[in-house]
Amino acid sequence: MDELALLRDQVATERRHFAAVKEACRAALRAGGDREALADTCRAAIAYLAYGARRMHAQDHAHVLLLRPRIASGDAANHRVLDDLASTLERARAALLALESAPDPVAGVTTYLDFVDEVLGRRRHGLEALFQAHYSIDDWRATSFVDADSILEERERYAAFRA
Repeated sequence: MDELALLRDQVATERRHFAAVKEACRAALRAGGDREALADTCRAAIAYLAYGARRMHAQDHAHVLLLRPRIASGDAANHRVLDDLASTLERARAALLALESAPDPVAGVTTYLDFVDEVLGRRRHGLEALFQAHYSIDDWRATSFVDADSILEERERYAAFRA
C-alpha cells in the first residue's frame, strides 16, 4: 500500500471507529438499564468521541484552509462547499464543548449524538473532486495529522472505549 493509501485508510479507520462508538452508545441508550453503568459507558464514550471529533475537525479545518486559495474565485459552487464546511465546523465545535462540559454524561451524549446524526450526518461535503484536482501527497500529510504516534493513540483510545 502506498503512503497516500495508508494516510487515507487511517483517516477512514478513525471515522469508522467514531461511528462504531456512536452506534454502541445509541444501543446502550436504547437498552437503558442501570443508570450508573450507562453513565460509565457515556463517560468512556465522551473520552473517545471528543478525541475523534477534535481530530476530524482539525482535518476538515486544514482542508478548508488549504483548498480555499486554490479554488478559482469564480468557482462559486466549490466556495459554497468550503463555506458550508467551515460553518458546520463552527457548530460542531460548539456541540463538542457542550458534550465535554455536560454535567450529566447520559444527557450530554444523547444531545451530542443527536447533533451528529441531524447535522453532521446529513452533510457530505463534496471534497473528493477537489482533493483529486488540488491535493498532493504533501497536502495529505499536512491535513491528515496521521503519524505513528497518532495511530497508536487512536488505537489505544478506541480499545479503552471497547473495554
